[in-house]
Amino acid sequence: MRRLIFVIAVLAVASAGISASFAAVHHARTLTFAERFAPALEAMAKR
Repeated sequence: MRRLIFVIAVLAVASAGISASFAAVHHARTLTFAERFAPALEAMAKR
């Protein structure tokens, strides 16, 4: 019984992590080049 609960908990955490990674990939695709790299470019310009 404990093993079943452990397996269900592991699957829940894994599925949450997978869905979060898919959401991050989708969000990254919608950004333009300037939106992605603006903070890095500003930091490089200040040097």
